[in-house]
Amino acid sequence: MKLVLLRATLGVALLFSGPSLFAQTKNGKSETYKDIIEKAYNLSLQRDRQQALNILSSAIQKETRPQAIAELKKTVSEVSTIFFSDKAQQLFETGVSLRKTDVNQAFDKVSEASRIEPDNFSIVNELARLMIAKGDCKNAQETVQKQLTLVSFDEDLKLSMAQALACQGKWMEYQKVADTVAMKKSPQQKFWLALEMDKFLSAKNLTKAQEALGTLKKADEKYPESFYWIWKFDQAQKKSNLDIAQKYVMTCKNISANQYRQYMIDPMLCRRLIEVESELKGMNGTSE
Repeated sequence: MKLVLLRATLGVALLFSGPSLFAQTKNGKSETYKDIIEKAYNLSLQRDRQQALNILSSAIQKETRPQAIAELKKTVSEVSTIFFSDKAQQLFETGVSLRKTDVNQAFDKVSEASRIEPDNFSIVNELARLMIAKGDCKNAQETVQKQLTLVSFDEDLKLSMAQALACQGKWMEYQKVADTVAMKKSPQQKFWLALEMDKFLSAKNLTKAQEALGTLKKADEKYPESFYWIWKFDQAQKKSNLDIAQKYVMTCKNISANQYRQYMIDPMLCRRLIEVESELKGMNGTSE
């Protein structure tokens, strides 16, 4: 529904805009950032997303005023995720609805949507995360990189890139991406913290892992993967924690479709059940 409404947003923006979208302002003055936004909306209505994003990105690089930058970035968000094709949107939504039960079918649907709208960021991010879920992390990285080169400041793309790099254990490259994000203020903080936990535990840095875990617990106590990382941290300390392992298993097995959608930005959401259940059986625990 949100994506459908974006089409109306573009139309309304043009309805209340000036008469000429490509003309210079009166008296030969150079274009303002509002003129650029107007032009980008027009290009979007012509389905020229690439050019719209190009002029917006260029304007952001030159702009210094916070309000102007915020408005330009908001326009980028709208232009980059709007669906031009009903078929592409239907395929995308079907793929999203299938992710929890059949990642391969979900991938097929989103891949088909990508062939129709290859530069739609909603599709790009979902396709990359499905690739990660399938273990095809290198292609996930390459899929995101194309769009991140065009819009280098988009945090959703950065997160997808970071997830793909973490999946490959490319921690130096991951860090370069992570350093460009203000994690403490990010609306995606919990997903970044899950990656930070993976990084610190891989490096056997338990002090930093404990700090990240404390923040993760506070960020969202219902996030299923937080239970997994608590369990992994305890394992790193040579502690057995059957209760938290069982909590992860039961939370994932009982997760509703709405809850799954809330957390599916994490491509590994509830995909570690086999690992945890195997450990439970080995410790004479039970996942039932």
